[in-house]
Amino acid sequence: MRRRATRIAGPVGAALGVGLLLGCPSQTVLGPEDFEPAQRVVERTVDADVPEIAGGFELVGLDDPALQAAVAEFRSTGKPPVVRHPRAGFVTYPYGESQPVLTCAPLRVCEIELQAGEEILDVALGDAIRWHAEKMESGPEQARIPHVVVKPTDGGLATNLVISTTRRVYHLALLSKENAGPATARRARFYYPHEMVARWKSARARARAERAADDREVVATDLPVRPEDLNFRYEVKGDRTTWRPTQVFDDGTRVYLRMPAAMRVTEAPALFVLTSGKEKALVNYRVRGHTYVVDRLFERAVLVLGVGGEQQRVEIVRLPRSGETKTVKPRRGKTARR
Repeated sequence: MRRRATRIAGPVGAALGVGLLLGCPSQTVLGPEDFEPAQRVVERTVDADVPEIAGGFELVGLDDPALQAAVAEFRSTGKPPVVRHPRAGFVTYPYGESQPVLTCAPLRVCEIELQAGEEILDVALGDAIRWHAEKMESGPEQARIPHVVVKPTDGGLATNLVISTTRRVYHLALLSKENAGPATARRARFYYPHEMVARWKSARARARAERAADDREVVATDLPVRPEDLNFRYEVKGDRTTWRPTQVFDDGTRVYLRMPAAMRVTEAPALFVLTSGKEKALVNYRVRGHTYVVDRLFERAVLVLGVGGEQQRVEIVRLPRSGETKTVKPRRGKTARR
């Protein structure tokens, strides 16, 4: 008949603990047979070399070719593989597709790395007497990576581990072995094939929608614009930012700033018109797709992002056309005069 170990807290537990240490007749000796053995999951694995980066560290992330290949296989077969990194000494498991198995040496820690940004809520060990678990974190404050380290106190032990976080629950099997070979997993990471596929599909759908919106984009004007009315004589100068306009022109009434596609994933700068005293003044404008549409002409304007020493500035200067004086005044009505 299988014996069940019960953990007792408080003074009574402390007294029993002293009794066990002194060899009381009531001592209960626990062995591997007291716990349900973890069942190894037979699954096909993919060996992958880990790219090295400066400092001797090894980097595995969503841009890792092995993980990209694993997710591609999941999309085609519906079965994401386990990715082994023998040089780095860890295994990357597809979350929710199988139960990871860690094999630890006695009095040596095994490490479990979770997804960046997750917060560990609780850690539960099946055998909290002969196994120890502790939470830890790594990485910068804005991208902390949670870890759990576990350590067996003896060999020949088997138990399970449950980790609850702010995003999901992890279930792992733990084994302890005196002489664990290099093929056993002592460090575990996870990738999330369902989420990755959904994110990639969403990104592609968003890109298609943006391209379609750009194709349909038509800036309404009071009168049809003739090609000869377009003026491209603008100079763009200042910081080499990711949002620096790629083209500036006007139709005699409005000014159009074509922005790079990279601005869709960065903070958009604010636009001001510069007065004759080089002071910033507010101006009506709107953003359509990749284009800033300014509702008036100007001589000089500036795009600003950030404050203080971190501020980035890009200045836009209207150059005079042939036969035109430098001063440009906002015009009203439907006709354009120079």
